[in-house]
Amino acid sequence: MTKKYSLDKIRCARNEFEALLRIQGISNFKLCKIMGVNYATSKKYIEDPTLIRFIHAYRLSVFMGLEVQDIVDTIVYDLKQN
Repeated sequence: MTKKYSLDKIRCARNEFEALLRIQGISNFKLCKIMGVNYATSKKYIEDPTLIRFIHAYRLSVFMGLEVQDIVDTIVYDLKQN
């Protein structure tokens, strides 16, 4: 858990992908650096993670030390909830 994000901010995340980012301590600015996209695009990815391209999910998974499938499963989880 990071000092930047409290449990309250993680609980009120818009989706599971955003919650995963907050748990890992990844801000919007840091996400755009990791993925290699601009700030507006990373903001769009947080709001609607289904727009994320495979290469960006791969870069994020390498940074976080996860498998790409873990990122995909997080995104699919929200689709099943709706």
